[in-house]
Amino acid sequence: MGLGNDLSKFIPKDFGKKKKSIAKQSSAVETSRTEPSSAQTELTKTNVTEPRDEIKQSTVAELDLPTSQHVLLKRHTKAVSALAWDAPGDSIVSGEHGPSINLWDFPTMDHTFQPFGTIVPYEGQQTRAIKYNASGTHFICATSAPRAKLYTRMGRAAGECKSGDMYVMDMRRTNGHVSGLMCVDWDPQRDSRFVTGAGDSTLRFWDTERMVQEQVVVVKTKQRGKVAVTACAFSANGSMVVSAQCGGISVWPSKGPFVRPVQHVDNAHSSDTGLAFVPASEHLFVSRGDACVKLWDVRNLKTEVAMAEGLVGNESIAFSPDGTLLLVGLGSGSATPNSEAMVAVLDSSTLNEHRRISLGEPGDVLSIAWNSTINQIACGLSTGSIAITYDPALSTRGAMLGITKRSRTYVANTSTGPIITPHSLPLFREDRPVSTKRRHDKDRADPIRSNKPSMPVRGHGKGGVVGVNETQHIMKSIMKDTMRDEDPREALLRYAQVAESDPKFITPLYKETQGKPVFSEEVEEPEMKRRK
Repeated sequence: MGLGNDLSKFIPKDFGKKKKSIAKQSSAVETSRTEPSSAQTELTKTNVTEPRDEIKQSTVAELDLPTSQHVLLKRHTKAVSALAWDAPGDSIVSGEHGPSINLWDFPTMDHTFQPFGTIVPYEGQQTRAIKYNASGTHFICATSAPRAKLYTRMGRAAGECKSGDMYVMDMRRTNGHVSGLMCVDWDPQRDSRFVTGAGDSTLRFWDTERMVQEQVVVVKTKQRGKVAVTACAFSANGSMVVSAQCGGISVWPSKGPFVRPVQHVDNAHSSDTGLAFVPASEHLFVSRGDACVKLWDVRNLKTEVAMAEGLVGNESIAFSPDGTLLLVGLGSGSATPNSEAMVAVLDSSTLNEHRRISLGEPGDVLSIAWNSTINQIACGLSTGSIAITYDPALSTRGAMLGITKRSRTYVANTSTGPIITPHSLPLFREDRPVSTKRRHDKDRADPIRSNKPSMPVRGHGKGGVVGVNETQHIMKSIMKDTMRDEDPREALLRYAQVAESDPKFITPLYKETQGKPVFSEEVEEPEMKRRK
């Protein structure tokens, strides 16, 4: 019995897995690509580029920078050249183009933001670099003097490096630097070791436990004479040290040998250079100089990995806590500072500039530091102020502690005239028997009021008094002085005959020209006797 056409189309002819293969074939046919027309091509290009622009803008907006608000620390009178946070972010140390270093402690601050102490390492010497160790217990200060000074976080001096002999030509033979310091950095794996660089072409490693020099690295360049080591930095694992001198960059092993650098490149920059390792990498570091920033790999310094230009300023650079962003302080590059302090935000892997942040204050940014614990940024300005930026939603503690804390108010004493208690008046005073025994005992104990004779000094003499000891007493009893027992007239007449026979003083001078003296034998009587 045959089925009609209307009914047969509803009855399936095949069963099983063949349905899936048919579905796959149909979907493949539906998504097959065809050549678009010119109008469709233009529409596709516009649809592709617009979302990319939106993604880039959203990435810039989602950088999570703590820069929504800022506070100013105003105490320096000169440009702030160095900044250093401790590890917890409670304290900050700042140095200027002068001898003063200010110590700031945020938990004890109020809304006036005043430092709790000021130290002067060396009078008349400019502060060039300040660094905290990894634990935050000590910080080292490098000035234009040849000696670095170690301090505790409370500002107490804990040690001082030695200076070398400037008349020794071989810098390996001296126990310290012979010219002003330029840079300093701590070993991240050892709190008792740091490195300093100076203008005598040397890097010197120091031990804080004994404050002695451990190793010396003499940097050699194509330039004749001594060159200044302007920057130095340890790697994250402490295995390498990078130094910058005369525009070149050298990579040294931190534990030697120091005969020659592992990697070296000349003319990396044409001016003074700042260095900093990327926190998330052990091989990548950034250098800054002559208005550009370069990214390098320590395994190959022939060419830079990336470069960003148009960033005028000094050597101030800082990384974000995760190492993805790089902050670069900007300046005018001339004697006249900028009307508005700016900080450029770069991508640490490509050095592409995301945006520039305005601090809302005039001046150039000479130093910059980003604390990872409290997520706040400190910028030292050429006007002598320190701008600390934060975000209430992203930052904790730090400068936010003193914003709502008011200073203590002291109430002045408004009373006038003397205050007299009633029982102190003679009318109410009771006569009590006065005992003189206590006063007498007190006078007897006072050697001045009791006219007590001075006691003999035992041992060595002091204060102009000759000391008395047992040996002196015994010698006096053995060797007695008999000078007082002898008649002085008899002692003089004993030498009369000798003086006459062998004169030695004035008489021999006039012996040939002077006659024999004749003395008068008459005795002149007094005038009163003659009148009688």
